[in-house]
Amino acid sequence: MALLIALLLSVASADTMHFTVGEAIDYALQNNPQIEQLSIEFQKSKEHVGQAISAFYPTISANGYYAYITDVPIIEFDSIPIPFGTHENYNVQLSLQQVIFAWGKLYNAYKISDLAGDIAELNLVRKRQEVRYSVADAFYGLLVLEEFLTQARENLEQLYRYAAVVETRYKAGLVSQFDLLRAQVQAENLKPRVINTANTLNIAREGFKLLLGMDMYAEFMLSGELRAIDEEFSLDDLIVSALENRAEIKNLKNAEKIAQLNQAITRRTNLPTLVGGATYDHRKPFSFTGEEWGSSLTFNLGFEWPIFTGFGNLHKSREAALMIKEARLALENLERAVVFEVKQAHMSYLAAKEASGAAEYNVAQAEKSVEIVATRYKNGLATNLEVLDAQLAMMQAQANYLQEVKNYNTSLAEIYKAIGKEE
Repeated sequence: MALLIALLLSVASADTMHFTVGEAIDYALQNNPQIEQLSIEFQKSKEHVGQAISAFYPTISANGYYAYITDVPIIEFDSIPIPFGTHENYNVQLSLQQVIFAWGKLYNAYKISDLAGDIAELNLVRKRQEVRYSVADAFYGLLVLEEFLTQARENLEQLYRYAAVVETRYKAGLVSQFDLLRAQVQAENLKPRVINTANTLNIAREGFKLLLGMDMYAEFMLSGELRAIDEEFSLDDLIVSALENRAEIKNLKNAEKIAQLNQAITRRTNLPTLVGGATYDHRKPFSFTGEEWGSSLTFNLGFEWPIFTGFGNLHKSREAALMIKEARLALENLERAVVFEVKQAHMSYLAAKEASGAAEYNVAQAEKSVEIVATRYKNGLATNLEVLDAQLAMMQAQANYLQEVKNYNTSLAEIYKAIGKEE
């Protein structure tokens, strides 16, 4: 029986995934469904580039037919009947067409598809950055909730033990019934907090699975330390880095280039396109009066010139000019928004850094206060109310510290996201 239990525990442990924050991020980058979707979009953009390149190559097509004519026309020449065709007719044709000169329209179309591929790639890069931030935030949020739950349970046990001590003192006639009821009520008041924290933790764990792209029935454990790692940042350097690295800024610059290429294409739409080709024809009968096979090779050179399109191309050109202006305005607005985002993240980081230090000091003070009041209470020098107030203050200080450490790590991840950091 003991061997069976040990075996079951080992299997359960093997099925449980273990994550540090870095491992959780790596797993999400491989399995997050939104990243997978954008990866497909990026792959599709590569195929669009290939489609644009195909316009530079000639098109080759083949066709053929067989026709049977029941009544072949016959003409007489010097009383000699001459059939004007044959009953069975065969034809096989191979054609080649190649755009020779199109005023750079094909090249510009290729450049547009290439820039669209860059945009898809940068969208994928940005999503990876956002997932990094989201996983780090969720990871530390789970650690905080786990620690909240542990502390709440420990505090509940402590309050139960304290209520038992008060009950003993009450039976000995050393404290009033009011003190006993207050201690018992205080312990019971903490129960809903424990239950709600456990429920919040369970929900957060399910959300974490969804974020990472895990199987919703999988189990996992987190290993990490809730602490504030001191880092120094220069705001000016952060702003420069963000303006250079943010994928959204690069994409708007690409969008402006695409608008410029579209404008170049529309301006040249009314110019003629030169096309050349060749056709190989193999048929039977080769002549009207013969029965033999024959072949011919035809070369052609032509052009297509849309002389008037109802001013449609003019309006397209104006629209392209407006798209360029729109892209430039969007870029200016985005750069301002990015600078604001970096400043906000930096200020949040500095505030969280200061707050976490103050909260850590406050926990130490609160714990020392509980020890002092507990000693005084045993010696009959402190009241029940003072003990409960000290314990509540310590619980609040512990909760505040955990929240501030979580805020610190979140603000640090926000800085990395704001500047477009990859790792």
